[in-house]
Amino acid sequence: MSSSATSTATLHPRSGASQTLALTVSGSRMFRTMRNDARPETLLLEDAIRQVRELLPRAWTANLTDGAARYASDVLLSVRGPAGVGVTYRVEAKRAGGRSLADTVAALREQRETGFPVLFVADYLGPATRRALTEAGISYVDATGWVRLVSDDPLILLTGEGAERSPRAPESAAVVRLNGVATSRVIRALSEVEVPVGVRELASVAQVSPGSVSKLLTTLAAEGIVDRDARGAVSNVRRRSLLRRWAQDYGYATTNPAVAYWLAPRGLAQVIDRVAEQEGVAVTGSAAARRLLPPDKTSVVPLRLLALYAASPRRLAEQLGLVEADAATANVVIAAPQDGRILPGPGEPATLAPTALVVADLLTLPGRSDAEAEQLMDALASIDPSWKE
Repeated sequence: MSSSATSTATLHPRSGASQTLALTVSGSRMFRTMRNDARPETLLLEDAIRQVRELLPRAWTANLTDGAARYASDVLLSVRGPAGVGVTYRVEAKRAGGRSLADTVAALREQRETGFPVLFVADYLGPATRRALTEAGISYVDATGWVRLVSDDPLILLTGEGAERSPRAPESAAVVRLNGVATSRVIRALSEVEVPVGVRELASVAQVSPGSVSKLLTTLAAEGIVDRDARGAVSNVRRRSLLRRWAQDYGYATTNPAVAYWLAPRGLAQVIDRVAEQEGVAVTGSAAARRLLPPDKTSVVPLRLLALYAASPRRLAEQLGLVEADAATANVVIAAPQDGRILPGPGEPATLAPTALVVADLLTLPGRSDAEAEQLMDALASIDPSWKE
């Protein structure tokens, strides 16, 4: 982990006593090592005030109101610059995953009616949560270093970068890295199943244990990727955020147990025709995306790499007449899948890999395949709004 970070601060006087504070911090200097036990709201507040103070220029101060440590539900944070100009925020400190993202944002919007801008403090705020809070104009701080403190008068923009993923799974959840077989199955199920869906029903669809589902859902809810109702059922899935989060830990070339690179000496068109004749093969990546796009859509990039799944990559390569190559020169890559269930059964012809897996592979394959992933998710969003965020 890098110990370096860069920061710049600029103060511009405005009319009257108002000032502008613009500060951007990048890097990992502020990442916190979080304990595995539950963090009381008072500890979250302590982290928040520390984060803000570290980012502010020396002439600025940040202080909680008297009694804030004892009454976490009624906390005010005062940020003051030279000559006492500044702003006071009403602070709401909660551990992540306690309620749905939609309910959280709605409650925070209501709190703005008190006359104070709102600052939301949590142990970790995932990309989906940060995006929703930003769109709602709500400031936030989390314990890993993500900070966005905004004000219109005085004009303040204070930002800091934290961890890309939650440093620990909340409470009893054991899922921190989303790269296991059970996790893959649940994510694929979440990308297709209708909501609301309960834990046991989702486990049945994904063919995993309810315990595996419950642990993953706790993590996803904490990161604002899924919403859960009072019974614990999944009431909403942000599928684009889900796949992006999966791709942070999953990789076509790193997660699958055997990956081999090949060259098609006579071009990809001939190989694609021959793949259709093979048994037990699943097509992913660019070739699959082209099949999944609407007929009136053309891929944003040309097909340069054919990505496949097969139980035996070498045997398939021999059947297709491929020549062994390295990753830099190959135009075909074949992986033995981490989860053999994605392959068609014995005697069944080649098929497309599950849509969610195609997207995840596009997000992690080389070249401009990530642009194809975004195009495919845009197409899916035009049919299913849950793919919009």
